[in-house]
Amino acid sequence: MEPVILNRDRAAMDRLKRMPMLFDDYREEDFYGLPRKYSIVARVEVKFPKEPRFRDRQHFIFYDINGAKIEAITYMYETVKHFDNLLHEKHVYKMHNVKFSLHPGEFNFRHLNGPMELCLDQQTIVEPYTVPIQMVPFPKQILLNLADITELPNRTLVDIMAIVVHLDTIHRTMWGPFRKIVIMDARGYLHIIKVWGDLLNKNALRWALAKEDYGIIIGTMFRRFRRQECLESSDHTAIHFNLFHHNTHHFGPI
Repeated sequence: MEPVILNRDRAAMDRLKRMPMLFDDYREEDFYGLPRKYSIVARVEVKFPKEPRFRDRQHFIFYDINGAKIEAITYMYETVKHFDNLLHEKHVYKMHNVKFSLHPGEFNFRHLNGPMELCLDQQTIVEPYTVPIQMVPFPKQILLNLADITELPNRTLVDIMAIVVHLDTIHRTMWGPFRKIVIMDARGYLHIIKVWGDLLNKNALRWALAKEDYGIIIGTMFRRFRRQECLESSDHTAIHFNLFHHNTHHFGPI
């Protein structure tokens, strides 16, 4: 083959390696090929506390420009300390030498129930992403069929879209006020969410109007608890009312 063609092919491969990888573009079958590391552009959606006992593990949730989420994990004390100081919630970064790996399933606890996760190690390079970027306002993988919640592992986080059909009374506890709310998906399946604190107080009128009008909401980062058979708001939950979303057409008039 001519040297010019070889150089052109090599340059094309170099450009491909430099292009940020979107989370949904990586497939499980790619994991079984030659080991590769990628560059990504992502916002740190959630930064969880370090593993409390040995402080040698930390979890993050990253959010890419298309609204896809993936869990990222780093191990070993010094590496965890490095990324804990470097990464901040709601900041956007460009990262190089990031490795995709398979989700371990039930063997180790994970916050997201996806097929893949990211691994940050000593070779991972992180730099602030200073180019103006517009992230999509809602996550890409929103659960529309609430019956699927029963299949999720315990304590995983989930994003939902549903209709508000009933508000229970507000209960006040030493941990703050909470309210159980009955929601319904597009197929008519009912489920209960348990909403705490400011998500109630700051949205009191919105909740009342949503119940009266059978309004559609998107709730992100709800925690699934198997024993309670409900979804419970977490410290990272956000509620969106009166939204415009491409999936609202699934919900017909009530």
